Amino acid sequence: MIKCSRCLLPETHETIFFDEDGVCNVCRGIEIKKNEIDWSQKKHEFSLLLDKYRGKHDYDCIVPFSGGKDSTYTLLTLVKDFGLKPLVVSFDHGFMRPTVLSNREKTFKILGVDHLNFRPNWKIVQSLMRESLRRKGDFCWHCHTGIFAFPIRIAVKFEIPLVIWGEPSSEYTAYYSYDEVEEVDERRFNRYINLGINAEDMVGMLDGDISMRDLMPYTYPNVTELRKLGFRSVCLGSYLPWDVKTQVNRINKELQWEGDQVEGVPS
Repeated sequence: MIKCSRCLLPETHETIFFDEDGVCNVCRGIEIKKNEIDWSQKKHEFSLLLDKYRGKHDYDCIVPFSGGKDSTYTLLTLVKDFGLKPLVVSFDHGFMRPTVLSNREKTFKILGVDHLNFRPNWKIVQSLMRESLRRKGDFCWHCHTGIFAFPIRIAVKFEIPLVIWGEPSSEYTAYYSYDEVEEVDERRFNRYINLGINAEDMVGMLDGDISMRDLMPYTYPNVTELRKLGFRSVCLGSYLPWDVKTQVNRINKELQWEGDQVEGVPS
């Protein structure tokens, strides 16, 4: 099996390819991040973006939130460093570990934010898990689609036109590169989030047992609605350099965030 000569990612990693030196495109993307991006300019651009939305709606933005290290750091940064009033939105896929739930409670109390938690119909989730496992070998279709579609639906419902996520995909894959704009939009959703199966496909695969009405949490709003709202959906890591170890140290210190020991994953 071919592996990157630098980071050892194997050829089976999504989006990967290797140059003449045997270095993968993900490593080359990190070189762009470190050497070619003017991060002070990026931060200025982010401040200008926030100024377009700050104070103009009930909430300045939506922050999709799991309670993991990335969404926790994103929320901390937006509240403490940029002074935003966010609506925190969580899609509960049914597999939240006790440590995650504990971290969420501590974070919300320390930061003082409004939180909307949504847990979908478990009977429907069971059908979706069974079908996506059979079709794609991944039972978590509902996780992927719900996490990325439901906060957008809430943005339309509550008329909050700015959604801010954590790290860009270019940090770990090469669907996008650090030198291009990565909007967290329907194109990105269809490109690599939903496993190539949209909600309409899933309705057909389940032979009418579940309707599109049942699958609304897993679908993107109509593009016309988003344009009318003046909608933007961006990654914090497109404007501030992403550094997981530094960020984890900060949320440990300021929010008493605790990591779980996960088999095969470094602490």
